[in-house]
Amino acid sequence: MKTTLLLAALAALTGPAAAQSELTWSGGVMGTTLTYDLTGPAGNVFALAPSLTTGPTPLAIFDATDPRSLGIGIDLISYAKYGLLTPNASVSYPVPMVPALVGKIAYAQFVTIDPFGGTTFYINEISNRAAFRLGGHGDVVAPLSEVIVARQGHTANALPDGSVLVAGGDEPGPGGTLNVQATVEIFDPQTQTFGFAGTMTQPRSTHTATELADGRILMIGGYQVFAGGVASATAEIYDPQTQLFHAVAPPSAGRTQHTATLLADGRVFVAGGTTKFDLGDIFTSFGLTLDTTEIYDPITNTWTPGPDLPRPRIAHQASLLASGKVLITSGIEIGDFFGLPIPGITDKCQLYDPVTNTITDAANLPAGRAYHGQLALPNGGALVVGGATADFTQLTATTQTNVYTYDDAANAWTATGNLQVARAYPNLVDLGTGLAVLGGLKSVDVSTGSGAPAVEIETADYNAITWTQVATQALPREVARAVAVDDGLRVVIVGVGDDGLATNDKTAEVFIP
Repeated sequence: MKTTLLLAALAALTGPAAAQSELTWSGGVMGTTLTYDLTGPAGNVFALAPSLTTGPTPLAIFDATDPRSLGIGIDLISYAKYGLLTPNASVSYPVPMVPALVGKIAYAQFVTIDPFGGTTFYINEISNRAAFRLGGHGDVVAPLSEVIVARQGHTANALPDGSVLVAGGDEPGPGGTLNVQATVEIFDPQTQTFGFAGTMTQPRSTHTATELADGRILMIGGYQVFAGGVASATAEIYDPQTQLFHAVAPPSAGRTQHTATLLADGRVFVAGGTTKFDLGDIFTSFGLTLDTTEIYDPITNTWTPGPDLPRPRIAHQASLLASGKVLITSGIEIGDFFGLPIPGITDKCQLYDPVTNTITDAANLPAGRAYHGQLALPNGGALVVGGATADFTQLTATTQTNVYTYDDAANAWTATGNLQVARAYPNLVDLGTGLAVLGGLKSVDVSTGSGAPAVEIETADYNAITWTQVATQALPREVARAVAVDDGLRVVIVGVGDDGLATNDKTAEVFIP
């Protein structure tokens, strides 16, 4: 009956009309439910068909006078569903766990049918084609397009509409050169594709990108040219409404390897970093490390000085606690020995209070580290994972598995379960239901800043007692960024991968927790 109805409707197609019908999807993890949401002309009947092929299905096979085509095949026509648009409708399908279909693409499209003349039907519109890659919990699949620019040292931020802004970084060039990028692209979870999104006001790499209270993204610092690694004393804002960047008031100093934390009142607290980071002249770079902090107000477009850190610091982390204070943890502190900068891993932690504009000591981490992961927890505290310790006199580093939680009320750290894999530079992602750790370096060469990438993906609940390896990335990615999308049902991983070829790898990955 369903097949007969759809074929009868297609056979009575009218000429082209302005498309207003929209199809979106959610869920779709194998073993759960896939939901399609439809929007179209109120009062029209819809006919929604899924497919495992792109078609096209020429409508001329039903009506020789119609030049249009569907963007799907009719292989799953028996699963077509129908209903009335009001102007919205929702259709759900169970998605069985079929291992042979992991990595295959699920397509869907619908038409709107306008009843006319009693039993005669006219199709007004054909919706967009929805598509996504199938997978179950623990699977890693490819998105439906590659990135536009292969990059490292970039930032990746979730935008209010659920898409991901990927900005700047370095594009690897011949002979180990790195070309700093001003280009920006956006990952659309609905299409699982990357699209060009313009350029920043200047190239940036190893900058920070902080989501403001209104959904705009504040970019601060980073270097414009890789050689020399001099940090830019500039900032700019991306507005997702206009899809444009505009320069804002400059900070007091160029910074890279700093932190930038959104405060509860909408301002941004920036701490530490260095005005230059050049691995070819590492100790000079250490000598240019900053102990200053400053606060940016996006409403007045002004910067004001904050209190100094106890010592200059890079490679630290910072998180906003439920109390409104900012927890600054560990990193590399720079001491002074007869005028020479002496770097060392610190276990020291501080709290910045925006009400009093002061920094006070917090409880020390049980073990110091740098280049660790950190995020705020739903209970109001914070979590620290991994990182590395280092002996800068011997130029050696040791990656860590330790995980600690911070209780703000008690001002105390508690050791929880260790990671399965030691790693520095980890991506620590809040899935909304728990935590995931992805990427990072299992080993670090202090002289080059590179190392052996971790491909193991681990998850835990918010208590972080037990970390379980649940998946493996398709490629090692030395400095990738990972962002939760689809309300935490998926994580997109972006960054140059090592596929063993001389050309730049432009792939990305989607992990399904």
